[in-house]
Amino acid sequence: MSRPFITNISFPKSLDEVLYFMKERGRFDVEEVAGSIYVEWTAPKGAQVGDTAFFMHSKTSIDTIRHLKRELERARDELASGDYDILLAALNRGEDLYRKCGGAIFAQGTVCGEVIVDNVAARDGLHWRSVYYAPIDSISLIEPPDSYRRVPRFYFDLPHGGDYEAHQ
Repeated sequence: MSRPFITNISFPKSLDEVLYFMKERGRFDVEEVAGSIYVEWTAPKGAQVGDTAFFMHSKTSIDTIRHLKRELERARDELASGDYDILLAALNRGEDLYRKCGGAIFAQGTVCGEVIVDNVAARDGLHWRSVYYAPIDSISLIEPPDSYRRVPRFYFDLPHGGDYEAHQ
């Protein structure tokens, strides 16, 4: 039996992290999922092959983006050459992404392998803290993105990294 779950994608929490995403990866997580047919992404530790993963762009990301824009303006004179322009363009791009799919489920895929335990987020100081990742394939975009208010309630009863049986 396929069990659905939602994996919430938030926006980087600091200017340093936004700069990391732009310089090292060239895109945000939402863009990575939207442009892929396969990813290894955060998932509940009990996720199994065949489970459906719904990808949601965090509703609170816009608050983070606006906060970082204010922080960017305050730090403008302290930034290395070129970093201000990179950050401003990235934050504007983040706002555009939010307008398209913020607070909504924008893609879905299918777990295609066993859950992986990896400490990459903590090791690299990234904004998420899950250690559970599932290989997810057959990713397709949901057009238009679907407001989480229309998704059946049981999708949200499973805490990230939680146990299915305890929350059904």
